[in-house]
Amino acid sequence: MTTASELPEPGVQSTEDRCQISRQLLIHAREELAAGSRLQAGEKAWGAVVQPMKAIAEQRGWPHKSHQDVREVATQVAMEFGFNPEQYDALSEAYWVGHQNFYENYHHVEELAAMIDKVEELIPYLVGLTSEPPRSFTITSNRQLRRLRRFTGDDSLEIGDTSPVGFSRNPLSP
Repeated sequence: MTTASELPEPGVQSTEDRCQISRQLLIHAREELAAGSRLQAGEKAWGAVVQPMKAIAEQRGWPHKSHQDVREVATQVAMEFGFNPEQYDALSEAYWVGHQNFYENYHHVEELAAMIDKVEELIPYLVGLTSEPPRSFTITSNRQLRRLRRFTGDDSLEIGDTSPVGFSRNPLSP
C-alpha cells in the first residue's frame, strides 16, 4: 500500500506527480482486487484514470475539481485525440464499472478484473498525453459548445469555431 512518503506533498501537484499517483493507484487496484476488496479496487482504477486527466486539465486551465468536470475533461480529451474504441471503452468502464461500483457494489470480481486490465492498457497512453501539446479542435455540437464555453469562460464561442490548441486557456502547455 502507499505510504505517506510515496505521495507528493499536499496541494497542487505537478504533472509528473499526478502521473506517479496514477501508476501507484493502478498497482493498488490490483492489490485491492487480490485482497477481495472489490469496492476499493474499482475506485483505485478510476483514480488511476482521473490523475492524468486532471493533469491535462491543469495544463489547459480547465476546471477539474468535480466528478462532472473530470468526466467532461475525459470526453473532450478523447474526442480531441481521437481515442480508438478500446481506449474509449476503457475510459468509460473505469467510470461505469470502477467508480460506480464503489458506491453501488454492482460488479463481480471478474468484471472488475477485466476493467482493470483495460485501464492498465490505457494508463501509459494517458500519461503520454500529458506531454503532448493540445490538438486542433472544431466545435461540431451543442454539447461540445456548452462544455468548451464552460471550460474557457468564453460565451462567444459558436458551433463551427476552431482552435489550433484545443481551446486550451494555456496554449503553450504542456
